[in-house]
Amino acid sequence: MGDISVDEIHRKELTLRVDDRGRVTLPKDVREQLGIESNDELPATLVGSVLEVNPKPSSKLELATAGRDDWTHTTPTDAGETLFGPMDK
Repeated sequence: MGDISVDEIHRKELTLRVDDRGRVTLPKDVREQLGIESNDELPATLVGSVLEVNPKPSSKLELATAGRDDWTHTTPTDAGETLFGPMDK
């Protein structure tokens, strides 16, 4: 069996239609997944014949640490030695 890359796991093929005014509509599920809202500006780069669109992170998305002030009982204190082996003191 061949290995599957991360890009292949997260790849989603889309066919987008351009209207007579040159506009492209992103499917609703894609807009929701990326947090794209009406009137958002999407930075894009043209590389040869490839158009790369890289939306900024949505303000709706929260950090994993949002609302957490106390990590005492959730974060291992010995992570350094556990991950990297004995450490000089």
